[in-house]
Amino acid sequence: MSQAIALRRAKILSASQRVITQFTFRRSVIGALLFGVFASIESYAQGRGIVAAFPNVAERAKIIHGLANNAALSLFYGDKSANIISPDGYMVYRIMPILVLVGAIWMLGVTTKMLRGQEDSGRWELLLSGQSAARSATLKTLLGIAGAISVALLLIALLLAAAGHSGKFTLTLGGSFYYALALIFGAVLAVAIGALTSQLAATRRYAMLYGASVIILFFMLRSLGNTVDSLAWIKNLTPFGWIDKLRPFYHPQAVWLLPLGAFTVITIGLALWLAGRRDLGASLIADNESAKPHFKLLASQIGLDFRLSRNVLFGWLLGSVGFAALIASIDKTVAKTLTSSGATKGKIAQTFSNLTGNYSAQMEIAYLSAAGFLIVTLLLVMVTNYVGAVRDEEASGRLDNMIASNRSRGRWLLERLILIISAAVVISLVANFVVWAIASAQGVSVSFATLVLGGLNILGPVMLMLGLGVMIYGFKPRLSVIVMYALIAWSFTVDIIAAALKLSKTLTQTSLLHYVSLVPAVTANWRTFTILTLLGIGGICVGIIGFENRDIQAE
Repeated sequence: MSQAIALRRAKILSASQRVITQFTFRRSVIGALLFGVFASIESYAQGRGIVAAFPNVAERAKIIHGLANNAALSLFYGDKSANIISPDGYMVYRIMPILVLVGAIWMLGVTTKMLRGQEDSGRWELLLSGQSAARSATLKTLLGIAGAISVALLLIALLLAAAGHSGKFTLTLGGSFYYALALIFGAVLAVAIGALTSQLAATRRYAMLYGASVIILFFMLRSLGNTVDSLAWIKNLTPFGWIDKLRPFYHPQAVWLLPLGAFTVITIGLALWLAGRRDLGASLIADNESAKPHFKLLASQIGLDFRLSRNVLFGWLLGSVGFAALIASIDKTVAKTLTSSGATKGKIAQTFSNLTGNYSAQMEIAYLSAAGFLIVTLLLVMVTNYVGAVRDEEASGRLDNMIASNRSRGRWLLERLILIISAAVVISLVANFVVWAIASAQGVSVSFATLVLGGLNILGPVMLMLGLGVMIYGFKPRLSVIVMYALIAWSFTVDIIAAALKLSKTLTQTSLLHYVSLVPAVTANWRTFTILTLLGIGGICVGIIGFENRDIQAE
C-alpha cells in the first residue's frame, strides 16, 4: 500500500515539473501556428509571383538586378550576391529578412511576457511555490517557448515543401527545412535576448525596450553591410548578418549556424545564471525608487490614457512615416527600373493594376500608391495591439483601479477607443503628407487633396477591424487579438498574391485591404469608406454593451 502511494506521489511530482513548460507552450503555440502559416504563404507567394510576372529569365534578371542596385531597398531586402533571379533565391532575397525581423519582435514579446511579465503581475510567485526554483522555472518556460518555435519551424518547412511540389518551381523538403531554420532563427535569437533582458530590467516594459533596441541595432548593422559594399564585413559582427549568410537554396553555408548557436546558448546561459542569483522582483538595472511628480494630463481619463500610451503611439507614428518616406524617396528610381523594357512594362502595369485597380496609372503614381498599402497595414496592426493592451489591463487587474469610482466600464472602453481612432487619423494625415512632400520635391505631379485628404479612406478598413475586435472583446476577450491578427495575415496574403496572380473576385473580397482605395492611383471611394466605418461603429457599440454586461476575466 505504501509503495502504491509513493508511486502516485512520484507521478504527481513528475507531472508538476511539466506544468510550467506545458502552460508556456499552450500560451505560445497559437501565435506560432499563425506565424508559421503567414511566413509560409508570404514566402511561397514571392517565388510564385515573380515566375508568373516574369516567366522570361532575361527580363526577370534585368528587373531584379535593377532593384538590387537600389541602396534604399537593400535596407530590408536580403543578400543580393545570391542567385536572386531564381524563384527560390528571390524568395530568400525579397521576404526572408522581413520575416526574420517580424519573428524576432513577435518572440521577444512572448518571452518577456512569460518571464518578466509574469513576475510583474505576481503570478511568478505561484509558479515558484511548488518544486521549481527561479532558475529551473525560467528554463522550463524557455523549453515551452522552444516547443512553440519548433511547431512554427516544422509548419513552414512542410507547407513550403508541399507547395513547391505543386507549383511552377520546386522546393525540396531538405531545402525547405533549411530555409525554415534560417527564417526562424530570428525568433530563437529574440528568445535568448528576451530571457536576458527579463533579468536585467525592472519591468516587462523595459525588458521589451532593451530587447527591441538590441534587435534593431543588430538589424541596422546587417542593413548597413548590405547597403554599403565597402562595409560588407560588418555583417560578420551581427547575428542578422549571420542569418543572411546561411543562404538557403543557394550554396548553403551551414557553418554560420555555429556562431548563431553559440550566441543563443551563451545568452540563455547568462540569463539562467542571473535568474538563480537575483531576488524575486529585483533586477540588475534598478528602477528609480522615487521620481519628481508630474500631474499633466491627469485631469481626465482620456488624458491619462494618452499619457500612458503616448510613447507607443509616437513610435507607430515614426514607423509609419519612416516606411512611407522610404517608398516615396525611391519612387522615381524604381519606376524607371520597372519601365526600362517595353514588354516588362506591360507585365508590371498589370501587377500594379491588380493591386491598385487602375491599369492606366503612370508607374510613378502606381508605385507611390504602395505607401498607402503599407500605412493601412501598419494601422491595422496598431489597433490590434491596442485592443491587446486593453485586454491586458483587464487581465492584469489594472482595470479595477480605473473603474473604482463612478466611471462605468463602457465609458472607460469608449474613451480608450476614441484615443486610438484619433491616433490613426493623425498618423494617416502625417504619413500621407510626408509622401506628398517627398513626391512633389522629386517632380512627381500629385494633388495634395487627392493624396493627403483622399488617403484618409484607408481608415475605413481600420474602423471595421477595430469594431470587429471590440465586438469579440466584449464577449470573448481572449479570442479578440487572435482573430484580429489572423484577419490581418489573411488580408495581407490575399492582396500580395492578387498583385501578381489573378485571383477570383470572391476570394479577393475577403481581404480588408481590398476595400482600400490606393490613392493617388485611384480616386477614394467614400461610399465604401462610409459603409465600413458605420459597420465598425456598430461593432464597437455591440462590444461596449457586451463588455458592460459580462464579468471581468482575469488572465
